[in-house]
Amino acid sequence: MDKTAVAIYLRLSNEDSDKGKLEESNSISAQRVLLTRHVEELMQGQEYSITEFCDDGYSGTDFNRPGVQALIEAAKNGDVGMIVVKDFSRFGRDYLEVGRYLEYIFPILQVRFVSVNDNYDSSDKFGTTGGMSVALKNLVYGMYSADLSKKVRSARDTRVRNGEFVGQFAPYGYMKNPEDKHELLIDENVAWVVRRIFRQAADGVSHTEIARQLNEEGIPTRYLYHQLKGDNFPDKQPHVKVKLWDNSSVRDIITDEAYLGTMLWNRAKCGMDTNKKRVEQPREKWIIVENQHEALVSKELFQKANDNIVGRDMSGRATGRRNLFFICGYCGKSLKLRSRKKDKYYCSSRVQQIENDCQKINIAKEELENAVLCQVRGMAGMLIEARAVRKKAHKHDRKATLETTVADSMKEMARWKDTKLHLYEQYKAGKITREDYVARIEKGRIRMEELDQIKSAALEELDSMQTVSEKEEISDEKLAEFSVLESFDKDRLKMLIDKVVVYGSDAIEIVWKVGNPFNAEIIA
Repeated sequence: MDKTAVAIYLRLSNEDSDKGKLEESNSISAQRVLLTRHVEELMQGQEYSITEFCDDGYSGTDFNRPGVQALIEAAKNGDVGMIVVKDFSRFGRDYLEVGRYLEYIFPILQVRFVSVNDNYDSSDKFGTTGGMSVALKNLVYGMYSADLSKKVRSARDTRVRNGEFVGQFAPYGYMKNPEDKHELLIDENVAWVVRRIFRQAADGVSHTEIARQLNEEGIPTRYLYHQLKGDNFPDKQPHVKVKLWDNSSVRDIITDEAYLGTMLWNRAKCGMDTNKKRVEQPREKWIIVENQHEALVSKELFQKANDNIVGRDMSGRATGRRNLFFICGYCGKSLKLRSRKKDKYYCSSRVQQIENDCQKINIAKEELENAVLCQVRGMAGMLIEARAVRKKAHKHDRKATLETTVADSMKEMARWKDTKLHLYEQYKAGKITREDYVARIEKGRIRMEELDQIKSAALEELDSMQTVSEKEEISDEKLAEFSVLESFDKDRLKMLIDKVVVYGSDAIEIVWKVGNPFNAEIIA
């Protein structure tokens, strides 16, 4: 394309900013000015357009950032010809992943990468040792990031011990002081809900009944309340479609010592040293600061409300695992199993309102599990048959043919860029007429469109083959066992099934982890 599409990528770490604030970070604005000026210097005399991709308040230790993912997708789609960043660490602090993009992915996509402060331009690095420099710098960035993470955590711990609130969102019933975000104030808009929950629990009202009353009165849950206020509050249960109060959310409030005016910190760790995974900490490692803010309930009321709660671990959390195998098709919650004379699966949301669709689900355990087993045997049989056909078709080495097609198309498209420039030089020198020049350019354009379609079709087929390959991790022997399986074993079935969505005794939907054999096109 004649007009170069330039992408500038901006990022500010969440260690350096408050994600909750709405205004844009000054550091982001400074990066924008720097990169825009640099693009102007690079593109002197050339037409270009700038598209901005931004992650404000995200760590660079991994690539799970919306801005960078959108940038990479744009590059893959051919919408970006050049990427400009302030330095390598803005793009990412994982030096192995950054190196993979710079050394392999962006060159294949024919995307130029520029890092201003590192004085790096991929157009000048081919055939040189630029990759070694990138790897070394990003190794240093990675070490710096790990060290920074520890320092930030230590600084936050110190603030907490000094009685400052450092959480991203205040507990339900409280709000951050507009004049001092490290101080909690009572939010009277919902504080009365918290007090009511404690009083009812202390009077012996069940958590389920409390939740049902709150839902019937239309009182928003914590998530919905933040949404109404316009806060960017995370949805910790995205699989749940209908956001209602339930016995778990009621119990979470009753057991939270924050309502005694106590601040609890370090209940869990999640950082580079835990590989970004949440790791629960024993209570002796918690940081506990009493009288940090005004209490919503008295110690007597708190104790009385908690007296009837059983089944909690040492940290005060309820025991038991969530079952996300059988899912309610109406609200998205996991089904529970009633253990009585006749075991039945049901949705706990059936008791949270007087009338709802969840009440349609009351299906016998044996009936539901046998229905799933029947579908598993059928799917396993179809997969075995489809795999046999596919193996026979692959004798012609279709994959190698497709890869050659893609490579040849890209080579010819690359040669056309040089040819087009050569034609222009001949035309300017008067060696060919304008008519001849226009005709050749148009012929080349048509050919490029044909090659692009050929390449896209080949890549799509290769991607389909790769998907099939990835989903064939289950061996032929395992599939044969599934095809004659007689007993219901949930842990075993999870090899094939992601979840079972239940709408009633006569309507279920199975979400498979394996591909539908009828969706994959067989190339003979």
